[in-house]
Amino acid sequence: DFYPINKGLFHHSYSEIILLLLIMIVGFVGAKKNIFNDEVNVYASNILLKIGIPGLIISSVKNPFTGNELFNVLIIFSIFTIFTGIVSKVIVEVLRIQENKALWQFMILFTNAGFMGLPAIQAILGDQAMLYGALFLLPLNCLMYGYGESLFRKGGFSFKKFMNGPMIASIIALALCIFNIKLPYILAQTCTYIGNVTTPLSMMVIGAGLVNMDIKELLDVKVWAFTIFKMILLPLFYMFSLSLFHMDPLIENTLILIMCMPVASNSSVYAFMYGEDATLASKAIFLTSVSCVVTIPIVFILHTL
Repeated sequence: DFYPINKGLFHHSYSEIILLLLIMIVGFVGAKKNIFNDEVNVYASNILLKIGIPGLIISSVKNPFTGNELFNVLIIFSIFTIFTGIVSKVIVEVLRIQENKALWQFMILFTNAGFMGLPAIQAILGDQAMLYGALFLLPLNCLMYGYGESLFRKGGFSFKKFMNGPMIASIIALALCIFNIKLPYILAQTCTYIGNVTTPLSMMVIGAGLVNMDIKELLDVKVWAFTIFKMILLPLFYMFSLSLFHMDPLIENTLILIMCMPVASNSSVYAFMYGEDATLASKAIFLTSVSCVVTIPIVFILHTL
């Protein structure tokens, strides 16, 4: 029931991680030179959430499914997405986390599923799995930009704020998928070019967030404990949970691999926007991004046992 890992995994993972780390360093140096400061980071975060990420979501839509298959896969992914939301809520309540509670729950719940997850899925599990991964982004985006952002906002749920740029883009993407609509080339390329802003800009914002951090802070025991929990224990829990349902092993492995991805870079974006601890978010993103090159093979090796 296990799809073998391609030999290119390790080379791809290392190159992907190194690429993202180098862009983070550019942001770090930019902040040192005062090109990036808190005000610029807030503006950059807004560009990401209101322009870049919507473009990325729409440009990721492919049409590889029949109507019936699309419906079944979406149901599975939607149920799993809701399950992960419940798990993250239970964890923060059981651990009685109060300080930066919204940020901790967001980091437990969401992974870097888009621009890091999809290439990794393709390298490890192949093209068909990547198509499943792209489809999984639809309910995941609904959760992230609906429930996820509401965690940071004070004053409860707001439909106006729920229907933000990424959420509207997710609904458009779902409609394109369901009705098998292909965007005209010019529109599709426009979305692709806009979406291409997302990876470098988000990584630079994360790197800039590290500038106020003493290097000794990377020895933070809490963040290391979180990294082990997030990158190994939580994926293993989801692996066990999914194994109870005897689903298509390729779908199962795709979901597990997405759960093995580092903390979502939006953690840092929302921390800047809503005044949470952006340094904590940057530390968690940095450590989980570096460690995933080791933790992903560990999780999948344990999956074969």
